[in-house]
Amino acid sequence: MMKKKVLISAVLFGFSFFAGAQEGLDKIHIGVKGGISASKGIYSEMKSHSSKMAVGGVGGVFAEFEFGESRLFSIRPEVDWLSRGIKVSDDNLDYKLKAKYVDFRLPLVFNFGTHGGVRPFLYVAPVAGFVRGGNIALKDRTGDYKIDVTKANMADTYFAGAIGGGVKIPISLSDNKRLQLTLEANYQYGFTDTYSDMEKEGEAIALNRPFYNLDGNRKLQGLEITASLSIPLSIFKRAPKKKVQPAPTYVAQPQPVIEEKPVEVIEEKPCYSLEEIMEALGRGETITGKTICAIDIINFEFDKSVIKKESYPYLEKIARLMKSTPIHVIVKGHTDNVGNEEYNLQLSKRRAEAVYNHLLSLGVDARRLEYEYYGMARPITTNDTPEGRLMNRRVEFEITE
Repeated sequence: MMKKKVLISAVLFGFSFFAGAQEGLDKIHIGVKGGISASKGIYSEMKSHSSKMAVGGVGGVFAEFEFGESRLFSIRPEVDWLSRGIKVSDDNLDYKLKAKYVDFRLPLVFNFGTHGGVRPFLYVAPVAGFVRGGNIALKDRTGDYKIDVTKANMADTYFAGAIGGGVKIPISLSDNKRLQLTLEANYQYGFTDTYSDMEKEGEAIALNRPFYNLDGNRKLQGLEITASLSIPLSIFKRAPKKKVQPAPTYVAQPQPVIEEKPVEVIEEKPCYSLEEIMEALGRGETITGKTICAIDIINFEFDKSVIKKESYPYLEKIARLMKSTPIHVIVKGHTDNVGNEEYNLQLSKRRAEAVYNHLLSLGVDARRLEYEYYGMARPITTNDTPEGRLMNRRVEFEITE
């Protein structure tokens, strides 16, 4: 039985880590969880007694792998340790069952859109549980009895289905890395009878009684409320070492005395609006070397490279400018510093490429268009404020010869 448990655990976690290696370390989290569980039994033949909830603890470890750019779906293989039990009591009977389980679960998770960084989710999960100990205690008119559940021949396997939901809350760390706090609750319904075959045939050693008969079945169900803390595997990724360049040495040279003449200094801006570029063309000025910044004009779906339709008119103006002048343009994609560095770099690549392809679809000559991407490496202002991050999430159009 132990070999079987280890094999199942290795397969689940092996699949998860393999998937994470394929898709990127920032899309797989590993974590621990803990909380409380409350369970009860449903007896098909019990008429005179009612089953009550038995409360216990639950803890576990898991790995969650997220799919897609927007990470709407994920799987979360996990191993949990918990107790499931039953209390039956009235004037004539005091019966307590507390069985210790190790569970293997595979939640299939649907994550909703982000609301201020917080993500609600729902999931369903198959559950396979294995009894690892516990006891049964009985007190009635004949006396007090207590026995280990394995000696009572309780069924050693348990299969159930779970449905649950919760919310994921990011916790920011340094270097743009995040922990994730998850709060959730689930309901489990047992599919299998927890009586063993020997119990039902009257052959079990149970509570020091020589013989008894069991009719019907006993199925377990319960509730869980847990909290978990997880980290992305990218948190262990080492940042590349930066090469330190020696500072240049300057030697002062005598300068000839030159009569100073007043000159007009034209301050070159790092970034222009499309309207400013059009005005410069109207005045007959060269626009080569200037950069057009589209701040909060070219918008994408959250965490995706899909251009929103309200951005189309602006891109049509860029296309008309290129088709009416001989300029060359480099589309440059930038992001703010929220999230993983490598993921932001790839996101800026996909977004710059999406703008590039859209301009081609509008008839722009591919020989006069290219794209570059920088992720969060080239901010134009602070990332410490929402306004600053908005400016840094931008698409630029550098005009070249």
